[in-house]
Amino acid sequence: MLSCLKRFLTMFFRHHEKFSVSETLVRTFFLTSTISFFVFLGLDLLRPGFVSNTFSVHWFLLIAILSGVWWGSVVKELKERRAFQILSAFVFGLVGVYVTWQFRADLSDFLVLLLPLVLVVPFAVSLLIRSD
Repeated sequence: MLSCLKRFLTMFFRHHEKFSVSETLVRTFFLTSTISFFVFLGLDLLRPGFVSNTFSVHWFLLIAILSGVWWGSVVKELKERRAFQILSAFVFGLVGVYVTWQFRADLSDFLVLLLPLVLVVPFAVSLLIRSD
């Protein structure tokens, strides 16, 4: 029984050569808060008021954003995944175009200028993030 408990605890607290303790802790904060946000948001969308009557799910989103920024600052090793960056920029651009298109009645004359801009902005942000 004691050896089983020891193996269980060392699974979480062993030293990884690749990751520091702070990086592991912040990654856990980020993943836990992000998953909690989506689970509680989904529950609240299924039954309105089920979660929001008790607490705001946006606290999990705030923790996810802060821990994501913190995780980005403590990471030691970066992998360059250019194809994933291009794909995600394209997806965010299409989502932006869709959201902009939904407001086409309000934007009327500006729609011609905004649609290409909304499609290009994620690519520009991706290039700015990658530049040193």
